[in-house]
Amino acid sequence: MSSVSDLVEKYQRHLVIINYATRTLEGYHQYLGRFKAWLEARGITEIAAVTRDVVSDYQAHLYEEINRKGEPNSVGTQNYALGIVKCFFRYLRESDYLPSDPSRDVSYARRPKRLPRSILTGPEAKKVIHAPNTRTALGYRDRTILEVLYSTGIRRLELMNLDLVDVDYVQGFVRVNSGKGNKDRVVPIGKIACRYLENYIKAVRPELVRNPHDTTLFLSLQGRKLSDTTVGDVVKKHTKKTRIKKTITPHTFRHTCATLMLRNKANIRHIQELLGHATLNTTQIYAQVSITDLKEVHSKCHPREKDRE
Repeated sequence: MSSVSDLVEKYQRHLVIINYATRTLEGYHQYLGRFKAWLEARGITEIAAVTRDVVSDYQAHLYEEINRKGEPNSVGTQNYALGIVKCFFRYLRESDYLPSDPSRDVSYARRPKRLPRSILTGPEAKKVIHAPNTRTALGYRDRTILEVLYSTGIRRLELMNLDLVDVDYVQGFVRVNSGKGNKDRVVPIGKIACRYLENYIKAVRPELVRNPHDTTLFLSLQGRKLSDTTVGDVVKKHTKKTRIKKTITPHTFRHTCATLMLRNKANIRHIQELLGHATLNTTQIYAQVSITDLKEVHSKCHPREKDRE
């Protein structure tokens, strides 16, 4: 008989060996630990005792569970937790630890199709971007951060992880390393954002550097890599100055970039490539385009590229 605990440990080692991203590993560790604890609370410690009905009961538990915020789990959280369990049992079946997969016929909950709640208009985005005081080092850094977020549509964590060598402000490209799904990609960046990047790197970043060997692009006042909350705080701080009555986060610029480019007739496939998505919706098949084509479309369709400063 194989214990749930031993097999969970083996599966987690397998994920490390096949080079899953650190944050993905953390998520799997957390949610598999919860599943294991739920099984143990019901007296289930051997993997052979886990049936389809047991997995269905766990799905019901995810639906009924109240999270730390005192709220029911969202459909996305329920499906994420169930998906990790399904991956675990698929691994066990493919590795011959089980004769069949008890989770195979347990369907995901239907997710409501919602548009992002806060999309900025072009003029609103410009208001936020223009809000920082660029006469100060941190103000210029903040302006550059906002320009990069809006121009490229990259994620908050992707921006935090940028290095100096990842930016080509002459050719107008940014390399995103280990994005979501641990995938690298190259994205275009517009001319205005490039100008701010060049000035930031040459004249502003040297004021923030404390360790000459640190190649992180965006630095804090203490010369360190930005914390998990800093980019969100930057967006919140400068949005407040504009009095725009929308909830705006770093991800808002990502949604805004994609939405406004689509409105300006960009091809959906180019948007997929820009954002690093496998799909923009569940029915769209991913189609990779060349970075040269993407740069051309970006220059033509991104609203910031029509500005003159």
